[in-house]
Amino acid sequence: MDRQPDQWPDAGAGAPARPVLVPPVLYLPVEVDDAGAVRDVRMIKLGDGRVALCAYTALDRFVACWGAAQPWALVNTADLPGIHDQKPFDVKLLDVLVPEPVRSSRPEPLHLEERPVEEGPTQEGGQA
Repeated sequence: MDRQPDQWPDAGAGAPARPVLVPPVLYLPVEVDDAGAVRDVRMIKLGDGRVALCAYTALDRFVACWGAAQPWALVNTADLPGIHDQKPFDVKLLDVLVPEPVRSSRPEPLHLEERPVEEGPTQEGGQA
């Protein structure tokens, strides 16, 4: 795929091209150190092996998709190519719901780059 890191994906092969309005700032899931300083941008590995940067246009959308326990950072959209240079990703996903197992349920972030995100059966009852 020859897509540049500053281009957002289209709707798919054969779909009519639509302009995508991207705001000047986005919320990104991050890992933080004990002092709360940003250590890294969290990315997810998709089932097909691609690495995805998940970005959100509003804080309420971020919390709905990642949960309230996930630390976030507000970044300028213009800074995404620099993030790509430091930590390459294959696709950018905008305002997408991530599966429960990927979300942080505790202050210490999960290290997800080592395993693919897979959909599975949902668990009834959740954690106590």
